[in-house]
Amino acid sequence: MTTAAITANPLGRIGRINPEHYSHFIEHLGECVYDGIWVGRDSEIPNTDGLRQFSVDALKAVGPAVFRWPGGCFADHYHWRDGIGDPAERPRTPNIFWGGTESNRFGTHEFIDFCRKVGAIPYICGNVGTGTPQEMMDWLEYCNGDSDLSVVDERRANGEADPLGIKYWGVGNENWGCGGNMRPQEYAAKFRNYVTYLVRMEMGAQLIAVGHDDEWNRELLRALQGTRFLPRLEALSIHRYFSLEREAFKYDESEYLALIGEAHVLEDDIAKADGILKNYEDPNHPVGLIVDEWGLWDRGRAVPEAGWRQANCLRDAVVAASCLDIFNARADRVTMSNIAQTVNVLQCLIEAHGPEAWLTPTYHVYSLYQAHVGQDSVGTFVETEELGVLSPQGLPVGQISASASVARDGSRAAFTVTNRNYSGSVECVLRLQDHSLGDASARVLAGDEAMSANSAASPDAVAPSALAVKSADDGLTVELPPHSVAVVTAAVG
Repeated sequence: MTTAAITANPLGRIGRINPEHYSHFIEHLGECVYDGIWVGRDSEIPNTDGLRQFSVDALKAVGPAVFRWPGGCFADHYHWRDGIGDPAERPRTPNIFWGGTESNRFGTHEFIDFCRKVGAIPYICGNVGTGTPQEMMDWLEYCNGDSDLSVVDERRANGEADPLGIKYWGVGNENWGCGGNMRPQEYAAKFRNYVTYLVRMEMGAQLIAVGHDDEWNRELLRALQGTRFLPRLEALSIHRYFSLEREAFKYDESEYLALIGEAHVLEDDIAKADGILKNYEDPNHPVGLIVDEWGLWDRGRAVPEAGWRQANCLRDAVVAASCLDIFNARADRVTMSNIAQTVNVLQCLIEAHGPEAWLTPTYHVYSLYQAHVGQDSVGTFVETEELGVLSPQGLPVGQISASASVARDGSRAAFTVTNRNYSGSVECVLRLQDHSLGDASARVLAGDEAMSANSAASPDAVAPSALAVKSADDGLTVELPPHSVAVVTAAVG
């Protein structure tokens, strides 16, 4: 057994960890929406108003959070009017990116109903690729308006008398790729065009621009600098998938370690975007950074023929925890993150097949990390042995990943600690600088193997259980089994 020490500094407060930090992404891709979230009002599968009851109940338990919809690539060929009104009369349209026919049975009102039932905050991604500023203006007015305009009367006629109050609005998705293959200067012109009209509506919309790599972000912000549009930019979004380039995936230690190391590219993504933003933003109006698509995408497993599903195991949960620790450590810049995708697709939290549904190990990571929500992320120093793998930046990767937070009044602290060792346990000492820790409790997510997973037959094979906590030198000690994720909460003395 190896040892590790984690010291958190309550004076080094980074930023508040809000529900937005642990958020989700749903797209009309595979069986994420249809079957995963929407089964229909006449389905024999337990549902409320057409929404799968299992998904609603499970997501409500790890909320509140933000749900981003309708895409993804799907967003830039989605026309919102196709998804309102009598469901029986909605048009059937092609899903040009992900295949098949879109029934449009799950539209704006169904999405809002879903968010309400799970206690979530809606985030709508608008159509820039094949849409127009007028179309997005009408959608914003339809959702948030409270006037005597015809489009608002239309919403009222569709059952929503009061404004929906949707705050987050994305101006396109991946417009450097599936959203139109634009150059950054072209997208900057589109963004200025859309924002010219959207801000005049005074609907309380926070506008999110499409970001990408260094060149794109720099050229985009340079094109907006010195204009009235940069102060209107609430956040810049970036995407990051891991394992995407692997055509075949092996469940062995070398692949496991490679994934752990690869996930640290997020640190570089955030640091580079942060540096570029600091060069262009108004210090009095900082621009948030949103990682609104991220997660494991194993090309060798998640393919169209499989409905973009991939087996979700404990290894994926370890990667997810490592990423959430990275977001916590940059809560001063990262204002939201949305894992892809919530149900059935890629690194999902829930899997569903017909009447059967169960939780993935990644879901349980989100459950454990709820201990941080509402608290301040604080600087965390980790002393740990190395894994024998390098990050994309060429730096050694430690066996332990951790983050810590402290309540606003300083009364309690939370530590999330992940043992990324493939086969060995680690004894961890947790300390809060210049303070003592007491009245502690802990839970751990672990399994026999890194590829341990849940299924319809064994839905609780990988689930959190109680973890023993011991006192040690004004701190606490926990023993973590290999490939495990734990949360420890304690009173601060």
